[in-house]
Amino acid sequence: MRRVKIDTANLIAGMYVAQLDRPWLETPFLFQGFEIRDDSEIDLLKHYCRHVYIDVMRGSVSEEEIKKYTDRSGTEVALKTGQYKPKVAPRPTLKHHILSALSKIDPTGRIAHQLEGSRTYRIKTPIKREMPQAMAAYEVAMITMNNVLEHVREGRTVDVGQVQEAAGPIINSVLRNPGAMGWFVLLNKRDEYAYSHSIASSVWAVVLGRHLGFDHAALEMLALGGMLLDIGKACIPEALLRKTDKLTNVEKDLLARHVEYGLELVSDYPGIGREVLDMIGSHHERLDGSGYPDGLQGSDIHAYGRIAGLVDCYDAMTGNRPYAAAMSSYDAVCELNALAEVHFQKELVEQFVQALGMFPTGSIVELNSGEVGIVVEQNRVRRLRPKVMLVLSPDKQPLKKNPTVDLRKVSGDASKRNSRWILKGYESGAFGIDPGDYFIV
Repeated sequence: MRRVKIDTANLIAGMYVAQLDRPWLETPFLFQGFEIRDDSEIDLLKHYCRHVYIDVMRGSVSEEEIKKYTDRSGTEVALKTGQYKPKVAPRPTLKHHILSALSKIDPTGRIAHQLEGSRTYRIKTPIKREMPQAMAAYEVAMITMNNVLEHVREGRTVDVGQVQEAAGPIINSVLRNPGAMGWFVLLNKRDEYAYSHSIASSVWAVVLGRHLGFDHAALEMLALGGMLLDIGKACIPEALLRKTDKLTNVEKDLLARHVEYGLELVSDYPGIGREVLDMIGSHHERLDGSGYPDGLQGSDIHAYGRIAGLVDCYDAMTGNRPYAAAMSSYDAVCELNALAEVHFQKELVEQFVQALGMFPTGSIVELNSGEVGIVVEQNRVRRLRPKVMLVLSPDKQPLKKNPTVDLRKVSGDASKRNSRWILKGYESGAFGIDPGDYFIV
């Protein structure tokens, strides 16, 4: 992949923006890499960046045309055998940076393999068409995890192979369209926490892995590890898991042992991956050493353990727990940003937010107009302006019809008439809305 640095004043439609001069999370652009389609995107780039890096191998503008604008921007260009490069080598992408960092703490070598080639997954099916497959995958996983948890409570062993089979459809659905499975996870947020949290952690781990370009084998490890993160809690007294009062130090110690119990339950299973054990053993470790069970810090936490800790925390914050009410997806994302470089690796948090969007598919949002809706699809470039299905009028009354508004296609300028933007995100069930009533199948 060859990139050239171009001043944003010289951008034209058709150029493929591969890298910015600032973190993607500090801009309204949802995904890392996109082809400029109109002047509004150019205006946004001018507003947030002084220069960007254009991938000359992608987009609809020819290399010769890009060269003209590169010259005009003042960047030196060396033409050689029909190719040209900026005099100063461009910085690696954020995705490459985080994969490189994670590869150094991944003893399996699987992440290092990702750096050898670029893997990009595309949306293969529209979200509406993928919903039935997502529903079926979730129901299979739900039945499986209920059975597995019951077996553990009865003193029986964990059938890891059964969990692996249940994880397969989840991976396939996320690869086709991550928004569908993400929506269905949010639909089930008010279900029993034990199995819904396990399935959700698996989904979020695969969504992040997909975004980072992990191969199928690595995604299988993420899915299986996510499902088994809290399997050890089946060995903890139910009364303690449901306790709403502040835990005593003895109770905290007992609860923390679910990590140890989880490892004991699965470590003897033939062929269990090191990645899965890292996820189970390290999903409560934190970057600053404040986690448990070993108080690991920084690079001592293996890559898959870092991913597990992040997705486990996000899903816990967005779900109802005995001791805390659910946060909205937006508030949880903001909280993760606040915890970056404290509890979680900053780059990993940024990539996770890139993968989900600031307002994940299926989340409830209120517009500046007072209307309330459900995010039904992410916009490719502008993460703060997704497609929203309206369900309540400005006076918070149910609408007879539920039109979909693509916020990217309407003005977000407060000075203009009929402008719209998302004012706030809400937790599932806000305004008495049951997202299941609007399930788009």
